[in-house]
Amino acid sequence: MLNISELMDDISSTLVDTANSEVVVGQPIELGNATIVPLSRVSIGFGGAGGEGDQQFGCRNGRRGGKGKGSGAGGAAKVRPVGVIVFSEDGVTVEKIPDRLSPIEKMFEKVPDLIERVHKHR
Repeated sequence: MLNISELMDDISSTLVDTANSEVVVGQPIELGNATIVPLSRVSIGFGGAGGEGDQQFGCRNGRRGGKGKGSGAGGAAKVRPVGVIVFSEDGVTVEKIPDRLSPIEKMFEKVPDLIERVHKHR
């Protein structure tokens, strides 16, 4: 079993490999007399935890005590298109792609305000 440090190293290196510069500024696309370059926002996050125990505790099936070890880690990468650069005979323009947040993303945007309200009412 990998320890937590090894898990975190594996996850972070995989996420860094995912977020290379080509992901942020995409490959040019030829479209008629214009060239379009996609622009994306990359979000990366990861976390991990570990635990260990060797004290006697609790009672399970008539037996007392036990030993335990555990570790876990997870990570995620998200790529969202934010705009395009258009190179044409008329010049260069940057076109923004409007944000479309999912219901879950909208909910997470409100979490900091909710936490602040809870702390004020304590």
